Amino acid sequence: MDDLNAAYADTVREVAACVRDVNDGEWGTRDWLRLVVDFETEGGESPRTSSISFAIARDGDGPLEKVAFRLSPAAKAGFSRIARIMQAQKGQAWSTSTLVVERDGRYDFQFAYTPPYRLSGHLNDTRYRDYLERYKAETGTP
Repeated sequence: MDDLNAAYADTVREVAACVRDVNDGEWGTRDWLRLVVDFETEGGESPRTSSISFAIARDGDGPLEKVAFRLSPAAKAGFSRIARIMQAQKGQAWSTSTLVVERDGRYDFQFAYTPPYRLSGHLNDTRYRDYLERYKAETGTP
């Protein structure tokens, strides 16, 4: 496996390991169905970063929930490692990486090269506010 693919796989494992560190309350006995991370970075020697991370989860037969969780330093380092490898390979730095991880292990990284939204001053980022409803529509889950 090449360095970039190894960095992808390592980062996904680190993100999945973070899911129980929820922003509010306790994880409890939930199971996650999808993880989403929107990670922004501004380059330089000491890059600034910002992230939004949440799980679509369910406790038993209960309703689906969108549960925010904290990224560990190792997960954040994984995104930075991917950025360094891609910069070295392509000579261009991405500003935003969006990661979606499915429960069955499939994952997808998307990259943007435009100014990062939150780091550009949009502190109240509402782009994921309706994500639970979008997930239900996409998967046909009530």
